[in-house]
Amino acid sequence: MTDFNDTTTTQPETDTTATPVPTTAISPPAQAASPRSSRGRWLAAGVLIAVVIAVTGMATFALTSTKATSVVLGYVPSDSVAYGELRLDLPGDQRQNVGAFLSKFPGFADQAALDTKLDEVLDRIVGEGSQNKQTYTKDVKPWFSGQLGFAMGPIQVGSGSGAAAASPDRRALVLLSVKDAALASTWLDSTLKAEGGSGTTQTYNGAQLTVFAAPKMPETQAAYTIIDGKVALVGDVDSVKAAVDTKGTSPLASGQAVSAAQASVTGDSLGFMFVDLKAIADAAAKLGASLDGAGASVPSIPAAVTNLIPEWAAARIRVEGDALRLDGVVQHKDGNPGPDENRTNAVAGFAPPSTIALVAGNDYGATLKETAELYEKDPALKEIYDQINQVAGMLGGIDAIVGWMGDTGIVIDKQGNTVQGGIVSIPADAAGAKQLLTSLRSFVQLAGPNSGITVTDETYNGQTITVVDLGDLRSLAGMAGGLSGSSMPAAPSGIPDVSVKIAFVANDQVVAIGSSPDFVKAVLDAGAGSSLADDARFQDLLKRVDTKHTSVSFVDVTVVRGLIEGSMADAPAAKKAAYEESIKPFLTPFDALIATGATGGSTDQTHSVITVK
Repeated sequence: MTDFNDTTTTQPETDTTATPVPTTAISPPAQAASPRSSRGRWLAAGVLIAVVIAVTGMATFALTSTKATSVVLGYVPSDSVAYGELRLDLPGDQRQNVGAFLSKFPGFADQAALDTKLDEVLDRIVGEGSQNKQTYTKDVKPWFSGQLGFAMGPIQVGSGSGAAAASPDRRALVLLSVKDAALASTWLDSTLKAEGGSGTTQTYNGAQLTVFAAPKMPETQAAYTIIDGKVALVGDVDSVKAAVDTKGTSPLASGQAVSAAQASVTGDSLGFMFVDLKAIADAAAKLGASLDGAGASVPSIPAAVTNLIPEWAAARIRVEGDALRLDGVVQHKDGNPGPDENRTNAVAGFAPPSTIALVAGNDYGATLKETAELYEKDPALKEIYDQINQVAGMLGGIDAIVGWMGDTGIVIDKQGNTVQGGIVSIPADAAGAKQLLTSLRSFVQLAGPNSGITVTDETYNGQTITVVDLGDLRSLAGMAGGLSGSSMPAAPSGIPDVSVKIAFVANDQVVAIGSSPDFVKAVLDAGAGSSLADDARFQDLLKRVDTKHTSVSFVDVTVVRGLIEGSMADAPAAKKAAYEESIKPFLTPFDALIATGATGGSTDQTHSVITVK
């Protein structure tokens, strides 16, 4: 077996590009499977364990750190367009936090047995992935120290046209931290041989590489090596060489994206993902141009879009004792539609306290207008803008339709066993909102006599609520089918026979457009009394993200799960039993989700937390 840390037989670095490198055949043993059959599976040494560790890591919420202590990050090729890490060594406070978090789930109540439980899961997955030839604790754990990285790119679009251009060179790399280089080398060699593979060794920049034909991709040369006795590299030859060239000091590790991701949250993190958005957009544009030149109809990306694509995005994951936390960061681009300052969104102040879902953005009307202006200014989008503007002209134009909106969101509320919801907006121009809804009311009234639609008003606490009764759902479906020219029957039997109503109200404080008068009334009551914004649970959740933000989302996971379970009342007994036994115990601990977006300085950030109880 070749010792990858023994450099006494290697050529000097200056010779690696000037003269052919020495090669030594590594032949498979006689009892090994044939190379042809082995290539029906992903036999590349290291890739198997990378996949199973990744799957297991996600299944157990054990993701990786982005701190400087990450060994594998230092070897990521600087031209990578995407990079992610997983780590099973649970750095810093993450071991304790992961134990506390998983203790909420079946089988993990004993935090002291956390390592044993994780080993059991890994043993099962490695066993299945290797056709029971290996186990994690026996074959992998002795040399693997817990850090896993995966890098992709750069994206290289072919120089030809058509299919040639559409087949980019494959670039991918797996990085595994190693605590025993000799054992890791033995495992890599023996795994390749056991699967019927063979390779040749060559020296590159002080490292000894084993090169072999990648399974399922015979035109791609793959390689593996162990560098500096602490990181195993497995991937295509170019990517492995690029990682060796970093010498453990990859510019990516100290670049703007990683630094910004680290600054987006305090404490030890268990997850990291980086994407070079600009490189991907450039490759997509090049591929589109190549295909278009070959006669294929490929629409180009408008300049209004490409000019606003951030150069990079990154995200970190952290496990807290009672929650999972995801923090994303993206390069800020001036000129992007959206709010320029952070403040508390006002929609929650009109959402009923029984709200089960909320998605809201600040200054929504201004954002829509800025987006429309981008369409208007870009020649490639001008035709679309003109079509939209022509339709909007029937109601006074785009500004009349959306310009009145301030903070706006979708609110879903649970009342009893029913769910209702709609749009809630804090008007930036109350008069404009009232004028638009009055115009819409007039249009509906004009169409009403011929379509069976009725419009009525009712007064509630001094406010006028307009109710538009669209009739029963079956008739509406039949009418839609007739308008579209389809053969749908006038009253489709498969559609429930229920009445469809839309209710709305507009005053100086709020505009609510909902699925029923009861929803509108609940919004009015929330604005005048107790609302979601006053709920202590919601307030505590908001403090864990950004109390001042540009957008906010909330989901009451416990209530949503209860509604889904209620809808299963008529399900077959076997399915209900399977759910109760195998699925519900793992869903019950989840309580609520909160997420916010915020802008500021050179980056925009998102923070999300999902709690368990």
